[in-house]
Amino acid sequence: MKAARILIIILICFPVFTFAGEIYGTLKGDDGKPLTKQVVQIIQNDKVVASNTTDENGYFTLKIKEVGKLKFEVVGYKGASLDVFSTNNATRYNLTLNKSGDKWILKTL
Repeated sequence: MKAARILIIILICFPVFTFAGEIYGTLKGDDGKPLTKQVVQIIQNDKVVASNTTDENGYFTLKIKEVGKLKFEVVGYKGASLDVFSTNNATRYNLTLNKSGDKWILKTL
């Protein structure tokens, strides 16, 4: 009986310790070179829910607890954002950051 209670408690609490998935990929400039040491973040309802920095290859990974439509943003580049989708699996986004006039544009490859 005691073991059954412990198992039930573990099964109830387990979803609290899981995440929906992750968003990962690369960030490059319009010249095709990786953008290194760039802070990227996921925004939901005007709140940062995940943040990380690109590595020397422009690679990023963000663990996401939320499922659904979110906003991916490159910090320090006004307007550099893109709608992304989080599922229960990992989702890859290979992105380029370009400047058009005085605006930054983030798009998928």
